[in-house]
Amino acid sequence: MTAIEADLATMSTQESTSTPPAETSGRGEFPLHLVLFTIGIIVSTPIIVAIFTSFTSLNRILADPNSIWSAPWTFENYVSAWTATPFGRFMINSFIQTGIITIAQVTFSILAGFAFAIFRFPGRNILFGIVLGSLMVPFELTFIPNFILISNLGWANTYQGLTIPFLASAFGVFMLRQFFMALPRDLYEAAKIDGASDWYYLWRIMVPLSKGAISALTIFSFLGAWNQYLWPLVITNEESMRTAQIGIRFFMANQERAFDWGAIMAGATIVMLPTLLVFLVAQKQLVKGIAMSGLKG
Repeated sequence: MTAIEADLATMSTQESTSTPPAETSGRGEFPLHLVLFTIGIIVSTPIIVAIFTSFTSLNRILADPNSIWSAPWTFENYVSAWTATPFGRFMINSFIQTGIITIAQVTFSILAGFAFAIFRFPGRNILFGIVLGSLMVPFELTFIPNFILISNLGWANTYQGLTIPFLASAFGVFMLRQFFMALPRDLYEAAKIDGASDWYYLWRIMVPLSKGAISALTIFSFLGAWNQYLWPLVITNEESMRTAQIGIRFFMANQERAFDWGAIMAGATIVMLPTLLVFLVAQKQLVKGIAMSGLKG
């Protein structure tokens, strides 16, 4: 057995023999559960209303807003929202933008977090302090300089303009650096004794051990990129480069009569669906990643 295999076996044994958390009284947790349930209802109500409204015709909504809760329901609003504007193109743009930003943020965060956690080099703490300091700078402060730079480079109405300002995440670097530092240093030293390179250790050992934290960061990056509104609105003025969020706003602006709230909510539901699916599928990894990372170091 190599040194690295021995260390991994020790870590596995420690995890399996750790004392399970003490069970708490269900009666004592009832007030907390009641508060969480109430908060959940408040947060989810707008989403539920939007979904039910998307299946209700405009005439029924105007006649009786409460009619959204009863049949008959219709899919005509989704057809109207999809065909009234090039919604398919908007969704493709959003997926491309979100995919590029998410992959770049996760990759750069893994590499930078590994460097700050493992390597000892002059100025490491200063550089990490700069990374932390950038978290304190509001996006609005850098908005105009970013816009001027992107415009001067000729990247308006391009995927470069939509994505490049967001390819790195200071929060992601901080989060993964803290998690990597929580892993035993002996694991790295054992890998070096076995002749493993830093690159091998990162991708074959550290990344698999950090799947929870990386999954959480991936979800955060996806949600942040998908929900962008202000930057795509300013940096694009061609319909072919609009994202889905901007598409809903232009769909509302192009309506000649009173707002068709059913169609508007259908468009909002279409845009909201990817984020809901990502959260429902990966919520266990999200909670586990946050709990495992613990932001400790």
